Amino acid sequence: MDWRRAKISGMRTKVMWVVAFGVCVVASVVLPMLWQHSLVDLKVYRLGGATLLEDASALYDARLAGLPFTYPPFAAVVMVPFALLPWPVAVSLWTLGTFVSLIAVWRLCAGSAMASPVLLAVVAGSLLLEPVRETLGFGQVNLMLCALILYDVLSPATRPARGIWIGVAAGVKLTPLVFFGLLLITRQWKALAYATAAFVATVLVGFATTPHGATEYWTSLVKETTRIGGLAFSSNQSWNAFLIRITGDLDGGGSIWLALVGVTVAGGLWLTRILWLRNDRLAAVSITALIGLLCSPVSWSHHWVWIIPLGASVMAVLPKRPKVVFASLWFGLFLIAPIWWPPNHYNRELDWSLPEQFSGNAYLIAALIAVVLLITRRPLPRAEADQTRKAPEIATQLQ
Repeated sequence: MDWRRAKISGMRTKVMWVVAFGVCVVASVVLPMLWQHSLVDLKVYRLGGATLLEDASALYDARLAGLPFTYPPFAAVVMVPFALLPWPVAVSLWTLGTFVSLIAVWRLCAGSAMASPVLLAVVAGSLLLEPVRETLGFGQVNLMLCALILYDVLSPATRPARGIWIGVAAGVKLTPLVFFGLLLITRQWKALAYATAAFVATVLVGFATTPHGATEYWTSLVKETTRIGGLAFSSNQSWNAFLIRITGDLDGGGSIWLALVGVTVAGGLWLTRILWLRNDRLAAVSITALIGLLCSPVSWSHHWVWIIPLGASVMAVLPKRPKVVFASLWFGLFLIAPIWWPPNHYNRELDWSLPEQFSGNAYLIAALIAVVLLITRRPLPRAEADQTRKAPEIATQLQ
């Protein structure tokens, strides 16, 4: 009997490797067809690093084809090495770092129990998800920050200096500041202290590097959302953009948006605490990320790489068959990206019909459905959860 089981197991492994190879081939053929943007954001990152070296005081005056550097001064410091590298080398290292980060995100979501061929197939397939391929096409930092934050939050409480990476991530891009709320609401005081110290350190590094630029950024530019792009653009999947497209008012949602932000923050942090206390740590992190995505004035579609941990956290509380259905619908949605179906660019989003509003705001709608599932579904029994989500390592670490 043992030799038969071994034979069957070996055959299954071979089949999984064949399937993984097939997914890699499909991804390598399809991804170049979908590739856009020519890594323009990486070019802007390099602009920030290069400007620091040439004239640090001009950090926020420099332009690349009209595009300004919109990140905190510390981000420009981080980008200096990439500014010094030749463009082909910088592109290769940056893209490799993004790919490694995608692997890390899936490993942190699923645990080491995911077989190597399955991980390979999942990662390769994930390259076709719209937020991921947009991150790759723009040369964005999103997946790197996502992996860094997941590692920091999901690490055992006994890990030294836990929280530092959240602070560093917030120093590069302000949106990770929302994870300070997770540490606060779950009373992780030591991690919160480390995160705060790390963030303050990034601010001080910015002032030490470019006093004029840092003063300009923290006193005025940080509030100017118009520097980032058109708020009505379909790629902006936030409450603010939703209200702009619904009302046709380019000034934003006003008091309605502020009220919606308040409800989202309060309700989201409440749910985050509940999920954390019932040991659904991945779900808690995902909901915290969702608070940031919904409440930020601008949340471009490439910011939505958090749909990977959010989808994985919902799958973890579903039985086997519903899990497969949900995974197909969830990741299928972000593969076909219906937000791009209605007319877009040049504020054409303001004239969307009701059906176009549904497809054009699909990411927000899907996120709300995920939240409902997390609220209404009770956690699976431990034995079943270990078998279905295949993440015993994370479950053990977070006990």
